[in-house]
Amino acid sequence: MQPEICRLGILRLSAIGDVIHALPMAHGLRRTFPKAHITWVTQPGPARLLQRHPAVDSTLVFPRRSGPAAWLRFVRRLRACNFDAVVDPQGNAKSGALALLSGARLRCGLHSRDCKEPINALASNRRGPRARGVHGVDRAWAAAAPLGVQPGADVWGLQATEEELAAWRERCLGVGVDPDGRLLAVNLTRPEDPRSWFLEPLAETLRAAREDGWQVILNGRAKRRDLAAELERRAGPGLGDLCGEDDLRGLLAQFQSMGARQGNVLLTPDCGPMHLAVAAGLPVVCLSGPQDPARTGPRSGGLVIKAWEGLECAPCIERKCIRRPPDRACMAAITPAAVLRGLRAAVN
Repeated sequence: MQPEICRLGILRLSAIGDVIHALPMAHGLRRTFPKAHITWVTQPGPARLLQRHPAVDSTLVFPRRSGPAAWLRFVRRLRACNFDAVVDPQGNAKSGALALLSGARLRCGLHSRDCKEPINALASNRRGPRARGVHGVDRAWAAAAPLGVQPGADVWGLQATEEELAAWRERCLGVGVDPDGRLLAVNLTRPEDPRSWFLEPLAETLRAAREDGWQVILNGRAKRRDLAAELERRAGPGLGDLCGEDDLRGLLAQFQSMGARQGNVLLTPDCGPMHLAVAAGLPVVCLSGPQDPARTGPRSGGLVIKAWEGLECAPCIERKCIRRPPDRACMAAITPAAVLRGLRAAVN
């Protein structure tokens, strides 16, 4: 018998990709409890992305770096939500603590063997079955199973506004790129990140891509502007540098606009913007260095390039390369020729 739920909380604080992986489950909750008020408890970055989402009535922002006073205010607001049930697809100690602090009578979480941190299982009084697959979307569905939610299609529900789409076009034109042309977006990440590709093969790939007729747009945080400048020095002038110009809503508008036309593609390591592109319908080419793409790769609409076969240390999810000396052999084995073939295949 399905429990009566009027106030429902989703505890998926971060990261961007993981929040996106929980969106189909949120639609399942809305379908199962159409009259419930659904609040998503998350961190500041994902909270803005969830604005106007059809399955979410409100967000409650967890003040990750704001200090004890802000945390106490947050706990009071969490308790004031008076949740009948919370669903925790995150599966770590932090989300488990919030489930307990919420005071919800039903605390639904992952099977103990699916939790990222085993202590999380102690916070749940309703545990889901083992996830049907290893991907984050599958684990999110499993967390909601105790409430009678049945897995469904990968419905993301993210939609940029007309104003956001117009602002993206202005930014694109501002860096000398035609937003209606053939576009290759490149997501720049921290060079020390074990998932990041090396600058020289990336520059070689972009030179060849431009010969194929792509206009290149560089996306990333503002601190990647020096990296973008060095990449332009190596690949040649004319790259559209949008580093620091787009927040998550801006990226959503860009990817949605690009995804509406054939021939556009995103080149990226395995990271949050990749999953946002998938949700927006933009084809992606994912450079899957250390990760297992079955667990963290594009859910659909993506082509994965990996070259870690034969490496004893791969796949891994380490924040730093564990080889001694650290050489990121899994990323070094990815060649410009392989990436260029992937880009061509992704748009055909």
